[in-house]
Amino acid sequence: MIPTDSRSRWNWTGGILEDSRVVHFWDEKKKAGRFFANKDPETDDPDVVWDAYYLYGPEAQWLAKPEPLLASGSTVIDEFEKLKAQFASLPK
Repeated sequence: MIPTDSRSRWNWTGGILEDSRVVHFWDEKKKAGRFFANKDPETDDPDVVWDAYYLYGPEAQWLAKPEPLLASGSTVIDEFEKLKAQFASLPK
């Protein structure tokens, strides 16, 4: 999200929660970040959401937007215990 950020520089693997139901994204083009900030993902708007999580259950669908949202938070590291507990409540 800052000019010096790069996936390779941080050796980022996305391995915060290791589970087949978890998807980690590196949003280099900031499209998802703009979407979740209620901005047009196709613009260069600098207002983005980053270092955040969005938790959806198995019934979630992405039509116009992903829903239903069960929980969200930021930053991932600061909210990790809360995220882990919320995730543990989902069916396997």
